[in-house]
Amino acid sequence: MMWFLLLLCTARIEPVFSQGSGNRLILEGGGNPCRGHVKIYHDGAWGYVGDKYWDSNLEKVVCKSIHCGKPVLTMTCLRRPGTTVWLNELRCNGNENHLWDCDHPGWNVSSYPSDTLKHIECSNEIKISLDGFRCAGAVQYSIVGQNHSGYFCDNNWGQMEADFLCKTLGCGTTAIPQRDWVVWKGSKSSKNMMIHCTDIKNLDNLWQCVTQESESCSNPASVICTDYERLQLTGKGGNVCEGQLQKETNGKWTSVKTIKETQVSRDEMCQQMYCGSSENHSQDDSDTQLNCTDNVTVDLMDGTKTNSCYGEVHVTVNNVSHRVCGFNWTDNDAKVVCREKNCGRMVSTFPKPNTQDGIMDNVKCSGRESSLWHCRATRDKEPFSCSSTAYVVCADSMDVRLMDGPGTCAGRLEIQYEGQWRRVAKDGWTADNSDAVCRQQGCGNSRKSASADKFSPGSGDFFNKAVTCKKNALHISECTIGDSITVPSETAEITCEEHKVVFLEGGNSPCSGKVGIEHGSKTYWLSGSNKTWNHETANTVCRQTLCGEPSDFTSIPSSGMMKDVWNESYTCSPKTKSLFKCEKATLPSDYNAKIATVKCSGNIQVGLTDRCWGNVNVCMGEKCGGVCKDTWTEQKSAMLCKNLGCGNAIPGVVISPEETGVIFKSLHLRQSATNLHQSSFIEYDETDVACNRNPAHVVCSGSVKTRINASRYKCFGHVEAYLGGQWLPVCSSALKDSETRNTICSEMGCGQTGEMVDDFGPKSTRDHVISQMQCSTDGKRSLAACSIISTAATCALGVLRCSGWSKMELKFNKACSGAVFVHSAGNRNSISIQGWTETVGNRLCRDLGCGDLKSHETKEATADSGESRHFNCSSVDNPQNIWDCEKQILLWQQQQQLFIECDDEPSVSLSETCGGEVKMNGFRLCSTGWKEAYSHLVCQEQNCSNALFTSRTKSKPDEDYLHVRCEDYHHKLGQCDTFKGRCDDSVVSVYCVGNVKFNTTEKCGGLIEVNYRNKWEKVCTRSVSPQRLEELCQKLNCGGYSGKITNRKQRAKVETTLDCSAGLNHIQQCVRPESCVLDQPEGIYCINYVEPEPEPSTTRIVPIVLGVGFLLVLVILIVVFVRVCIVKKAKRPTNVSSRMISGKEVEFESGSFEDVTSNAEEMKDFHHSKAQVFTESEAQSASSFPYDDIDEAAEARPLTSQAASGDNDFHEGVLDQSSDGATYEVEDPQEHYDDIEAGPEITETEAEVHEGPQTTLESVAVAPPGLVLGDEDYLVPGQDG
Repeated sequence: MMWFLLLLCTARIEPVFSQGSGNRLILEGGGNPCRGHVKIYHDGAWGYVGDKYWDSNLEKVVCKSIHCGKPVLTMTCLRRPGTTVWLNELRCNGNENHLWDCDHPGWNVSSYPSDTLKHIECSNEIKISLDGFRCAGAVQYSIVGQNHSGYFCDNNWGQMEADFLCKTLGCGTTAIPQRDWVVWKGSKSSKNMMIHCTDIKNLDNLWQCVTQESESCSNPASVICTDYERLQLTGKGGNVCEGQLQKETNGKWTSVKTIKETQVSRDEMCQQMYCGSSENHSQDDSDTQLNCTDNVTVDLMDGTKTNSCYGEVHVTVNNVSHRVCGFNWTDNDAKVVCREKNCGRMVSTFPKPNTQDGIMDNVKCSGRESSLWHCRATRDKEPFSCSSTAYVVCADSMDVRLMDGPGTCAGRLEIQYEGQWRRVAKDGWTADNSDAVCRQQGCGNSRKSASADKFSPGSGDFFNKAVTCKKNALHISECTIGDSITVPSETAEITCEEHKVVFLEGGNSPCSGKVGIEHGSKTYWLSGSNKTWNHETANTVCRQTLCGEPSDFTSIPSSGMMKDVWNESYTCSPKTKSLFKCEKATLPSDYNAKIATVKCSGNIQVGLTDRCWGNVNVCMGEKCGGVCKDTWTEQKSAMLCKNLGCGNAIPGVVISPEETGVIFKSLHLRQSATNLHQSSFIEYDETDVACNRNPAHVVCSGSVKTRINASRYKCFGHVEAYLGGQWLPVCSSALKDSETRNTICSEMGCGQTGEMVDDFGPKSTRDHVISQMQCSTDGKRSLAACSIISTAATCALGVLRCSGWSKMELKFNKACSGAVFVHSAGNRNSISIQGWTETVGNRLCRDLGCGDLKSHETKEATADSGESRHFNCSSVDNPQNIWDCEKQILLWQQQQQLFIECDDEPSVSLSETCGGEVKMNGFRLCSTGWKEAYSHLVCQEQNCSNALFTSRTKSKPDEDYLHVRCEDYHHKLGQCDTFKGRCDDSVVSVYCVGNVKFNTTEKCGGLIEVNYRNKWEKVCTRSVSPQRLEELCQKLNCGGYSGKITNRKQRAKVETTLDCSAGLNHIQQCVRPESCVLDQPEGIYCINYVEPEPEPSTTRIVPIVLGVGFLLVLVILIVVFVRVCIVKKAKRPTNVSSRMISGKEVEFESGSFEDVTSNAEEMKDFHHSKAQVFTESEAQSASSFPYDDIDEAAEARPLTSQAASGDNDFHEGVLDQSSDGATYEVEDPQEHYDDIEAGPEITETEAEVHEGPQTTLESVAVAPPGLVLGDEDYLVPGQDG
């Protein structure tokens, strides 16, 4: 039903005509909409009204319904035969709104044979006109003789209505409906009428279309008819309300020769053009000049300033400026403005948002108007609100220039737009665009620069719009300005074909010589003709080259170079700064006979602030300063280093030299230049902050020095290079070349060759490194001849060991005390006592990391002390290391040898006795690079013999550790090289021979156990002699060795081996952390072996308990079954359903089943607990059966093998089972037999199945009882019991 209800609702909300749903009434044939016979439109057809019962009330309803007042006259007329009479027999009371609201028998029901009709004349006479101008304006109605008027609403107003109105008014046959072209204030307070003409054919008057009054009419209907004459004045002195009068004819503007050509008066003309009234006019044979009273100008405003060719569009009326609103603003409108302002073509336009008032909006120009003021628009004398202002940029507001170049035809591109010079981005800029710029500058087309010169990037905003020029564009204004683009930081640079440079060459200084002109790739010489080469021209040349004033000028014959003489001559004024800004003179006939030369007063020098490195320093006379870094290139760096004799330029070096003021934006090399002073120099502008305090700097290879960080080492370590006032680390990648390594070693006096060594030390924290070095192979071995590159990066540091390396070391004592030796390749030399002072001693102790000198003494020299090295610091101020004090002499072997003792001594410790984490000076050690030999050093230093095992545990990321690297000749860990830092590996723990402890699983016998890494472990043996086992028994205080446990086929994997195959004399030395798989772990008997006491057997109790429990459960099940059967039998004869059982009976049954279940659960629990509770003595009895009595043992077994192996209460690893099903015990070292004796607690019984013969002893005549491998508690021989 929902669709039906929806249909009803829809029917209810359908719009209706005010005159009735689909019904219309008009008066026709009277020449006036309020006079004529009544005609009704109904059901899609027109018909008439019969006069049966016709009276004055009916007439009142007719006049009122068509808004014509009251009836004043009624007449009778004839109707055509055969026409429809829709209504007849009408009875009205005069208050109805419409005629069909009166009482009547129905539509086309009453028969009306009469051929007469009533003709009515109502009181109102309606006049329809245009409020505005002749043939143009708002459609207005008025009642003749009354002070009453209003407008037609623009709802339902269209071409047909406008066309009819224009014809009615005699204004042509076709109309142009135009909305919102005038603000019609009167329509807001008038009675406005809605019209609907669609159903009315043969319309007599628009009033016949009126349907009702409207209170919500937003705009009146308006019209511009074809006979409307558009007028305009050409303007004079900017005032658009005076000048030649023109009218529009067929879309073209033509001059009005006489006023008579128009159909309106002069005042109406001025009013129609919104120019006030007529003031005066004149005419001649060709045109008519008309001056109106108002003064109107169209202006472009940049803020509060009037600008000729860009800005917000304003109209100034009688000295009061108003905005032009931007609603519906188009390119055509903007083009009229640019043409009116004589500003060339329109470049861009848009509505600029604002909230201020304007007096023009909705502008619509055809594009041919003489002024924006004469375009159609919505306008009013009083300002009205608008949301935007029209904004226009015309071509003549744009310009281009090339800045900071060595002439007007090269430089950084800038565009003037909206009154500001803006830099142009390189991205998106095309060659066609550059050609247009060069042509506009009179510099030909653009060309690609042959050099890599850079122009100053300048400062200020970028031009953020896309520019597109055609190939033949001559001016930037001819190019298309597009949408906004993303602005990068790199600027566009242009060099044009006509770019020329003046230079001096061949003189004794950079500011003297022949006057040359470089044009493109060719070089020309300025004519030295006496007719053109004079003091003024020479003065211009000296000023243009920044060389001061001319001190002498002359000319030389051009023999052999006549064809290279420049074919232009110049006449210069005293203030001209460029030869090409001078006026061109007539070229003399002998212009190519001589070449101009000049000697200027100035001088130019280009260098570096610290000879071979530093800021670029340009001196012109007494004035010196830097060059902007942004314009400096690697080409200039290479040329400058070569000019200064400082080797090669090193790219990428970042230095912080002392500040130098920048006085030059850029240097521009000509193509044939070999020295930087032959450049064109662009002076720095104080208003340009682009490179303020950011001068160019250069580091040449001739300034490079290298060093190896020395302490106890000499000529061995990390390599650093001195570049630009700072020491930078050298990467390992830079040392791959052998010639480079050899050059570094040779320059440092460290021998002729060098080899790379793996890096050891902290990672570099410097943000710049030497990433590449490539030295010459010509045998010179000079760093100045090397190619060096510095980069902002981190890298693996290079470690170099030159052939002349040496190292300080102390022998015969501790790490920080002993005899002083110098260890070098293949040699070890003692230190001479000659020249030895406390200063030398302090320096040496610090280099060794041992604090200050505590004492020193001389002792008799050892036999192998060799030649002595000599150290003396008396002539060295503040030595940085001991090698600064070395004297390059060797003394013959001395009788006395120097021994020193320093304050500090490295502290090496283990966290436990002879084992645990290693610490040095309180820091844990990182395992990176750790070797087994280092572990031996630790154990020997702790008097714990050798190292047995080195373990590694995880390091912490936020903790510092010591990294260690030792040489083969080090005997103390404290002598090794160390550094502190984070550890990406693990932490070192060492366990020594001195940490080894032995034990057996029973008193003086059983399986052998060893503890050397904080846990007890079973062992297997390899080449262990009886002597070593004898030693083991004696260490256990168990007498001598008795024998081994044999014939036990229980395979086991253990992690430790006793291997005495290397002729080891002590059992502790035989321990090896090596795994093995054997039939059983190693076991022995010592002479004092004590057999464990057997425990009482409990094997027969378990079956009895299980049997009783099973029987009890069986009895309970039988009772329950019988009870159920009895209940069912009792129910069958009564034939009563289960639903009719009494509550008591149900209770009884329910209660019975609960008791049975409860009892069953209790018995189950009891059975379960009994099956698992056994005593220690029972367990011992169960395992003490002879192995050959299999049947008896099986019968006495209290637990199944499945239950034993699955019991979670056993310690992990208590039982191991081999592949053939046999099981053996692995004891827990934390338990002891004395615990068993101290307390008789109940324990779980453990069942074993033994396969094979009874265990026998190798060396005992009577075999003792089998060894129990059950409980892990044991007595420590010699300690317990």
